[in-house]
Amino acid sequence: MSGAVVFSERALAPGGDAIWPAALEHLARRFASIRELDLAYVPARESAVAALESWAGDEVSSWRLELGRFYDDNARMHLRRDPATAALLASLRVDGVRLAAYGQGPREASAITLAFLGLDRRLDAIVLEPAGDGFTACLEVLGVSEARHVRTREELAALT
Repeated sequence: MSGAVVFSERALAPGGDAIWPAALEHLARRFASIRELDLAYVPARESAVAALESWAGDEVSSWRLELGRFYDDNARMHLRRDPATAALLASLRVDGVRLAAYGQGPREASAITLAFLGLDRRLDAIVLEPAGDGFTACLEVLGVSEARHVRTREELAALT
């Protein structure tokens, strides 16, 4: 295979979907005395930044810092390093394939997730909090017009 492959964070990060609800619950508890966070109104992770910014206002301006701390403290309980993924990425790089990934957002969560899994040093480009389509943002950063798009763990397994 030659060319480029763009991965969603979800495809590369086993356990990534489990830490997000725990992080939201932590934010709700941590800032309850300042401003109530109703978790029922927080959209899916990919769309949550605007809702969290709106909730936070000026009163909870440190929510991103607190989210980063939570991810940093809890990554090893939720995320699993996958040797098969590391081997696949190494094999693709040996074949000259350019590799990129885009985060699900918020950027603090994606940065810690990808770093904890060691993926930040195995990829040519990372777009942490894409404004719009993460795939297109990765194409622009890589400077290519097309790439294979891997969105899920199943699609990742199909690359082998």
